[in-house]
Parts: sequence; C-alpha cells; structure tokens
Amino acid sequence: MNNKKYKVINETFYKKNTPLEVIKLLEWSRETKTRILLDYGDVKTGKSWGENYDIRGYIGRSTGSIKIPLLIQISRSLGGSGVLDDSIIKISLSKGGKVLYKLN
Repeated sequence: MNNKKYKVINETFYKKNTPLEVIKLLEWSRETKTRILLDYGDVKTGKSWGENYDIRGYIGRSTGSIKIPLLIQISRSLGGSGVLDDSIIKISLSKGGKVLYKLN
C-alpha cells in the first residue's frame, strides 16, 4: 500500500500522526452528515495557516483501496479535496461555530 503507514478507522485511512480525537470527529461528521469548518496549521506551534478556501463542508471519503477523508463542499457534490487530517488544529461546527476540537 504505497509504503505509507496509516491508521484505519471504519475503512477510512488517516495519516499515522493524526490524533485519535480528530479522527473520531471526522468520522462522526461523516457518519452524521454534519457540516464542519476546519482550521489547518502547524501542529507543533498551533499557528494557523490562515486558509480561507476548502475548509468548510461535509466529510466523505475517496474510492479505491485506500479511502482517504475528503472535504465535500455541498451535500450533493460527488467529490472534494483531500483532508490534511494530520494538520488540523481546530474543528468547529459550520453552523454556529461551536468549537469541537482545538489543539492545546
């Protein structure tokens, strides 16, 4: 499998450095079809990269033998961008902005 190490949860492949708490929230979002807002950044310093695009949506997953998490813009979309799951410093609900996870 392309010589990378993954954590496999519910048939979804996450990078080995992704915190279990992040994985659980992404899986919860995927299973409940809850729209979320991601903040990417440096996981060592906690500093946000300040991304404005491709950070809000629903979690889906790719097809194929290695199913990675995807960020789907709207529920009717058929595809999306790969989630940088090991670079997430904050996860919030898209509606209301309640913070579900924040890197310490």
